[in-house]
Amino acid sequence: MVMPAPKTSLALLLALLVAQGASQVLFGGACPPLKPMTYFEPNQFLGRWFEIARFFVSYEGLAGSCWVENYYFAPKRGHFTVLEWKDHLTGRIRNIENGIVHDNKQQGLIRYELQRPNLPFLRGHYLILATDYRRYALAWQCEDLPLGVAHTEILWFLSKDQFPDPTVTQKVLELTKKFGLNPSHFEFQNRKGCPH
Repeated sequence: MVMPAPKTSLALLLALLVAQGASQVLFGGACPPLKPMTYFEPNQFLGRWFEIARFFVSYEGLAGSCWVENYYFAPKRGHFTVLEWKDHLTGRIRNIENGIVHDNKQQGLIRYELQRPNLPFLRGHYLILATDYRRYALAWQCEDLPLGVAHTEILWFLSKDQFPDPTVTQKVLELTKKFGLNPSHFEFQNRKGCPH
């Protein structure tokens, strides 16, 4: 059963989210000019996506493990996600919800805003660089730091298979290089014992 995050765990996660710029991989210069996947189909992307690997993000490691992003659509609400993780302190599954909007011209550009708890100042965007809608997805977020002297990046390798085939992992590593990103920054997640 999915339990809402208690105030103390949620406060910790939110504090870490706010400080995320200092807790990611730092690169010189401005964000590279990557574009989202052409002809991305949001409704084909719906479902449960397991986080297989990601570039370093301290708030995820501190808050918990077994990260899962659930993409949903409801007629009255539109697209939204429920992000779940296993809390390190309690072992319970916690979650937050994000409202998402797909850019009209580039469907693979996804804008999000934290909705539960309702903290509209926690918002941002990420790109779906590539997906086959089943075995893998590459989601990328990049933020320029002031004056364009450096930027932070997160790249997520997601899959609807909790334990993807090694050939899929190899394909993702090759795609990562194709986009000019360094796959050596991936931290593969230990999903053994995850309750999902």
